[in-house]
Order: sequence, then structure tokens, then C-alpha cells
Amino acid sequence: MASSNSTLSFDPGKPSARSEGSPGTRRFARRRVHAPSSPRRTITMPRAEIHAEVIDTAPMGLEGIEAQLDQVLQGLRRKIKGVRGSVVADSNGLVVASDIRAGVSPAILAAMSTLIAQSAGSVFENIEMEGPDSILMEGPKSNVIVKHIPVADVTLLALVEKTTNLGILKIEIDRAAEGVATALGFLAQTPARTGISELFVMTKGGILIRHYSDTLRTDLDRDVLSGMLIAVQQFVQQTLASKSGSLSQLRYGEQSIFFFRGTQTVAAAVAKNATPEALQYHVLDALQDFEDRFGATLESWNGDVSAFPGIDDCFEKIIKS
Repeated sequence: MASSNSTLSFDPGKPSARSEGSPGTRRFARRRVHAPSSPRRTITMPRAEIHAEVIDTAPMGLEGIEAQLDQVLQGLRRKIKGVRGSVVADSNGLVVASDIRAGVSPAILAAMSTLIAQSAGSVFENIEMEGPDSILMEGPKSNVIVKHIPVADVTLLALVEKTTNLGILKIEIDRAAEGVATALGFLAQTPARTGISELFVMTKGGILIRHYSDTLRTDLDRDVLSGMLIAVQQFVQQTLASKSGSLSQLRYGEQSIFFFRGTQTVAAAVAKNATPEALQYHVLDALQDFEDRFGATLESWNGDVSAFPGIDDCFEKIIKS
């Protein structure tokens, strides 16, 4: 009987032994009770592996679209002073993308933008006129601009301060609309070219701060460039000083030189076969960026360009674009 109990306690096909038998046999049975518990301690491992697979196989396409839309909306906020936020809504008024930080619900703005666009479209349809390109609603403390993007059947809404420059806002809202349509796959992405070959950044008195060029210059080119710079500086000193407005133009051979004035600085952009409308946004935006960074330094600048660390970040993008 003792031999039989001993055999049962070591049989791997049976989880436990009978309680009858000698004390030694019962000790063997107690040891065998722990054997099944070892596999149970490894059960958690497959769960961890499954969790990792779920993370790794998450769809990436939607993330890419969302990232592009976020970049467009954040760019709208960054490029225009006074933009409190923006939202893209589908034809049902649901949020597609949002850059609303706080204060207003993106869902409310999305529904409102769709309603505004549809209502305006109905009004113009009833009077048999083509619908508006964009809709501006003025409030006591802020304004709202809405633009329907027909190619993608979505609506872009921006909430802005009363002090926001509406002219620049309309230009930028059109650019943002193109960015939204491109991100959603309805427009091919094509890089915009400014057409600027030379850029001179000067003080309002005509002192050169920095010069940028889109190509490497030969000795002959440098001579021509020197003459061009003298003409530019004379124009700034003699003409711009006594002329109002933010834009002037000078012909220099086959080139056109467009002058853009900031608060403290002047930029002269040399371009061929270009219009001021195509250039002014890029140049004025760069001037504004530069003056925002170094306004205090410009007031007492002694001619040392090292006083403007990071100046190239403001202007090189114009040439490279």
C-alpha cells in the first residue's frame, strides 16, 4: 500500500495524491501541490504581448491627416496677431480639426461655422447671386470669419480679436483653406515660390543690416550688386523718407526692386517677373518677426550685426521658399 501511494505522488498525470498513507507520502503530496502553480505565474506574459501588438498596429493614416491639419491651424494662429483659435468642420457640423485652446467649445464653433456657411449660401442662392468667398461676422468684443471649402465640403472658422488686421486675415484664411484641402487629399501639394533673388534688410535710414541671395555670386555679379545696393540705399534715404505708404517699387535694369516698410526696418526685394502682391506677405511677415525679436536692440543699434542672433531664421526662409 505504501508503495502504491509513493507511485501516485510522483505521477505527473495526476495533480495530487490521496491523503492516506505514511507521513512521508503526505510530504511528497504537498510538494506536488506546488507544481501546477508554476504555469499560472506565466499567464500574464501573453497579455503584455497582446497589449504591445495593439499599440504597434494602430492606424497611422488618420494621424498623418490630423498632424497636417493641426499644422495649418497653428500656422494661422502664429502668422496673424489676434487669432484666438480656429476649427474645421464637416458638412454635418462635426469637428474635423481644432486649434481652440480654451474658453469656447470646438463643437459649438464647428456647428456654428457650418450653419453660417449654409445660411449664407441659401441667402445668395435666393437672390440668384454667387455665394460669398468668405463671411465676416463682427461682434462687440471679437469677430468671426468663416470660409467654406467646396472641394473638400468642409468649413473653416477663425475666432479673432477686434484689433486683427482683416486684410491680412483674409489672405491667410485663403492660404489656410488651401492647406486644409491639401491635407485632406483634395489638392496636390505644390511649393510656393516667392521669386526673390536678392533681399536687402536695412534700417529706415538706409543702413544695411543683412543681405541675402538665392545664388552664389561671381566678382562681376558683386560689382553689379554693389551698384544695386547703392541705388537701393539712395532710394530709401531720399524717397521713402518723404513718401507715405508701405510699398514702393524701383526699376533697376531688367529687375524690379520692391520696398516693404516695417515699423523700424525696410526690406528691398529684388525679383523678376513678380508682383508686389505675391511678395508682400512673405516679406512683411519676416520683417514683423525680426522686429518682434529685436525691436529693443534696433532702437540703439551700433552697426554690429552680431547683435541680432538668429536673424537668418527670419529671412532665409523667403529665399529658400
